[in-house]
Amino acid sequence: MTAPQEPDTAGQAGQAAGQLLRRLLADRAAEFTADVVPAGHGTPAPDWYEVDAGPGGVVLRGSSGVAVASALRWYLRTACGTQITWDAPVPRLPDRLPRTGTAARTTSPYLHRYHFNVCTFGYTTAFWDWARWERHIDWMALHGVSTPLAMTGLEAAWQRALLSAGLDDETARSFLGGPAYLPWNWLASLDGWAGPLPQSWIDGHADLGRRILDRERALGMRPVLQGFSGHAPRELIADRGARSTTLPWWDFEVAMLDPRDPLFEEFGTALLTEQTRLFGTDHLYAADPFIETTPPVSDPADLARVARAVHGVMTAVDDRATWVLQAWPFSYRSRYWTPERTRAFLDAIPDDGMLVLDLWAEHRPVWQRTDGYRGKPWVWCMLHSLGGRPGLYGKLDEIATGAARARADAHGGSLSGVGASMEAFGGDPVLYELLADVAWQGAIDDVRAWLDTWTRARYGRATPGLLRAWELLHDSVYAAEGPGPSGSVIVGRPTLEGDLRHELPVHLADPPSPDVPPGLAEAWTLLAGETTSEDSAGPLGRDLCDVTAQVLTHVACARQWRAADAALARDADGFHRAVGELLDTIEDLDELLATRPEYRLDAWLADARGWATTPAEADLYEGNARRLLTLWGHTRSKLHDYSGRHWAGLVGTFYLPRWRSWYEHIARALETGSPYGAEEFEAALLAQEERWVAGRSGATAPGTDTAGATLDVVRTLMPRYRVRQG
Repeated sequence: MTAPQEPDTAGQAGQAAGQLLRRLLADRAAEFTADVVPAGHGTPAPDWYEVDAGPGGVVLRGSSGVAVASALRWYLRTACGTQITWDAPVPRLPDRLPRTGTAARTTSPYLHRYHFNVCTFGYTTAFWDWARWERHIDWMALHGVSTPLAMTGLEAAWQRALLSAGLDDETARSFLGGPAYLPWNWLASLDGWAGPLPQSWIDGHADLGRRILDRERALGMRPVLQGFSGHAPRELIADRGARSTTLPWWDFEVAMLDPRDPLFEEFGTALLTEQTRLFGTDHLYAADPFIETTPPVSDPADLARVARAVHGVMTAVDDRATWVLQAWPFSYRSRYWTPERTRAFLDAIPDDGMLVLDLWAEHRPVWQRTDGYRGKPWVWCMLHSLGGRPGLYGKLDEIATGAARARADAHGGSLSGVGASMEAFGGDPVLYELLADVAWQGAIDDVRAWLDTWTRARYGRATPGLLRAWELLHDSVYAAEGPGPSGSVIVGRPTLEGDLRHELPVHLADPPSPDVPPGLAEAWTLLAGETTSEDSAGPLGRDLCDVTAQVLTHVACARQWRAADAALARDADGFHRAVGELLDTIEDLDELLATRPEYRLDAWLADARGWATTPAEADLYEGNARRLLTLWGHTRSKLHDYSGRHWAGLVGTFYLPRWRSWYEHIARALETGSPYGAEEFEAALLAQEERWVAGRSGATAPGTDTAGATLDVVRTLMPRYRVRQG
């Protein structure tokens, strides 16, 4: 059993930091020394690090393993002109390490450097194994993360608590649902979907969860585990005759215990007791009773009662408990959450008993209209990615200074952290590198100068062409005003309704645009000109792929709109020409994406099947993996394509056939002179999508990669897609 954590001893922390150096630097780790100087017991002290690089090697000194790792990141970038990102895990070290002397101590102004979103454990990490987790925990340490959300394996605590409450095993595992959908069970949004959860999954992930927590704690992190918000199986509620209510969420509904019913505290404390026994605790508990649902009460006093009940379960098990609350409902259901209701909910909990996450602070901050969360400590979070939607996107300037400006505001004075709360990740690494610097420095005042350093560290050089490319990207896709990247027509669902343009998924991306921004077009040309064959497989090739994909996204929009307009005009020749070009663009995108390991459907499916101990389990896991990216829920789910991706294989086998079907239906109607059969097409498309979800790859690992190099593919595409430059 993982024991509850107190500050680690210097020897244990130093050992964990030294092991991290060996994992990241291999043989060169011998030239570095990890020196952890923990603050000791009592009130958490600010984290700090310093670097002493002299003739005897490089001493990385800090208050925790995380601080030592952050010192390494600083030295690599500042002294060596290199860095470790999630898409470039091996740094380019010089033959002789630079001697910098003793650098000034860096102390973080933030107690909490938060990481993850509950949804990330579905959209990104659902099928990770230990090797992938180990790599990411090292990345978190390098980037200063002190307070990660930790949800892996917690289903084991739920199963034990449900069995102890009297449910049979089949009912308990059915309630938990499928592995890719567990996050929404924890969010009290759905249950029993795409399962039941196999016992081998529960056992294997309990072990994995403990291993993750042990490593995070050894490095000095304080993981956030799960609280209890009142969500319980209907069978348990009926068996006990407990008072409850039903809350709808999109295609689903869940049963929520009335906080006044004795079962609320009884089951909640049993759950957290089991969780602590299995996984220990760092006294931080995430609970969101109404994340995207409307509370069934209207009186502020009743909301206060709910808050006290949720927090009371935590303190009944742990008298040092802090409730970690996402502020998302105050924005998502802003009409309901009036100032009076919000105030009653927050004031029901002592200030030192809650930590609030302002989940989308870079775009839609909540702290300003909640009176700074009434004095509660809070975290300024960058949400960035909703569902893993494709496209370059970010708000570099806001990320650079937003938290500092909030902290200086009269209402934001209780700010105690910054963090990344992305629903999915793997894209736009520049944002996360900038946020890591903000976490230690408080703010970055000159983003353009910072980008110069970023460029040199990312590519090992900073030529005028590369610097200009990043200047252009900063001024276009990374100076966004809207909530997300320009929507992808390719991911959009074809329809024969209305103007025949695609249906937008319900994610909060910007509308599609047929116009390639001139700055993006010029950056594309510059990056292609700077990329060599040796660069193609590395970060420069990755960035070239991303920019190319963004250009193709805009071109696809223009071609689909032209095809739709021609179809509406019953212009058969114009339709065939435009839709042929659209299908060519989708095929080109799939070929491009196949050159990058980050964008491969087969890897996602292989990871899912890799957890199976039987063929039936493999099929269940692959079905979860396929459905989450496409239909999401039921066949007619309103969440259709919410987590759509530009991934090789997904583009070629799911999106491309959808658009071919659209083409074929319209072509037949044009040929016969008949109207466009919207209902007939919709029914056929739904059946086609379900067949894809029901398909099985049977693969346990990605097949041999026969894709061409990114640069080679881009060079074949550029003459076909000449676009206007600034």
